[in-house]
Amino acid sequence: MHEMSLNESLFRLINDAHNMVLDALFGLVSGLGDGLVVALLCALLMLFRLRLGMVALLAFIVSGLLAQLLKRLFDAPRPPAVLEHVHVLGAALQSHSFPSGHATSDGVMLAAAFLLWPARDARAWAVAGLFLLAAIGRIYGGVHFPLDVAAGLLLGIATMGLCWRWSAGWPVERWQASPWSWKVSGMIVAIEAAVLGLGYHIQPATAQLLAPVLSVAALFVLVRYWKGQVRDG
Repeated sequence: MHEMSLNESLFRLINDAHNMVLDALFGLVSGLGDGLVVALLCALLMLFRLRLGMVALLAFIVSGLLAQLLKRLFDAPRPPAVLEHVHVLGAALQSHSFPSGHATSDGVMLAAAFLLWPARDARAWAVAGLFLLAAIGRIYGGVHFPLDVAAGLLLGIATMGLCWRWSAGWPVERWQASPWSWKVSGMIVAIEAAVLGLGYHIQPATAQLLAPVLSVAALFVLVRYWKGQVRDG
C-alpha cells in the first residue's frame, strides 16, 4: 500500500479542501504571482520608491531565472502527473514542478512589503499575507506540492534580501534628481499595463480578471502621478 510522504499529505490537506468559494478566491489571488503582474507592481513601486522598486524588479528577474534553472535541473513531476483526483484550477500542468515560479515571485513581493513598511505596520502584514495566500493557491490549484511552494518563497525572499543589501551603494539620490527618473519608470508602467490589458493570458486562467483590473488601475495611478509631477515641476 502506498504510504504518503509529508509533502504529499500536506498537498492533500490543502487541495482536497476545495469548494466554490475557495475556488473563486484562490483562482483569482494565485494570479498575483504571474510574471507580468509582478513586473508591473515593481514598476509602479519604482515611481514612489525608486530604489525599492528597482531592487524588487532585479530580484524578480534573478530569482525567476534561478527558478527556471532549478526546474530544468530537477524536472520534478507536478501533482496531476503522479496523483489521482487532483483538483486543478486552470491547466493541468505535468512537469517542472520544483520550485514554484509563481511562489518565487510571491516571495520577492512578500519581502518587499516589509521593506516598504516597518514590521509593526499592518499594511506590511496585509500585503505579505496576500502574496503568501497567492503562493498557497498554487497548492490549492493542483499545480505544485508544498515543497515546491516553500522552496520558491524562500528563493524569492533570499534573492530580495541579497539584492537589497547590494543596492546600498547605488547612487539612487542622483538618479532621482534626473528628470528622466520618473519618465522611464512611467514608460515601463505604461508598456506593461498595455500588454497586460490587451490580451495577455495570466496563469492560471482563472485569474484572468486581474489583467484588465490591474492594467486600468496602473494607468490611473500613472496619470495621477504624472499630473502631480507636472504641477510640481
